[in-house]
Amino acid sequence: MPKNVSHITSTDVSRYLSKLSWTHENSTVNKHLMAIKSFFRFLEGAYQITNITTKLRKRKEKMPHRPFISKKDLELILSNATQREKDIILMLAHTGLRCSELCSLRPENLSPNLSSITIQGKGGKIRTIPCNQTVREILSRGINLPNNRKSIYNICKNSGKKLNINLSPLMCRRYFATSLLAAGVSLLIIQKLLGHSSCQVTERYLCLDSSYLYGATDCLD
Repeated sequence: MPKNVSHITSTDVSRYLSKLSWTHENSTVNKHLMAIKSFFRFLEGAYQITNITTKLRKRKEKMPHRPFISKKDLELILSNATQREKDIILMLAHTGLRCSELCSLRPENLSPNLSSITIQGKGGKIRTIPCNQTVREILSRGINLPNNRKSIYNICKNSGKKLNINLSPLMCRRYFATSLLAAGVSLLIIQKLLGHSSCQVTERYLCLDSSYLYGATDCLD
């Protein structure tokens, strides 16, 4: 049995977490709590030591700020962008591709009729994304893709900077997800298109204000 463990109480853990909260955000405090809980679950199973963390609860975390680009602002940026800038931004916003995925896009990733893109994403996951008319037109005339993520990031940043609008590849990916949901596409399908492991991850990409609620209950009439 590990030494100096059996005498630790839930009060001791609570005091430690409270002291930690003086200098750290609740998200960090919760990570420490999860590590402590995991340790005591191990002790409980391996040495039959009472798990004193079962009643300890996570602290409420602040919702992280996730910048979003509206359709109006995106259209304004596109109207002032060069053709190459416009093509790259539209590819991001209409496919939900990550920077690394767009950089690595090759002819073999495209279906013969340009109806879909099959890409290998994070964790080696392979997914297929259907191409809408906008994407098919871009692909059919050819697109000069940057070979690194930083170049794509700078294209988005500089295109928005001309109009004092913040734009990043991640914001295009969030625009893709939110627009699909607003159009009635199910969260499960959006999850698959983004290549996420769960719907919970996908939910972080959505930005739904009150305007999206109007008409939501009309289907019940």
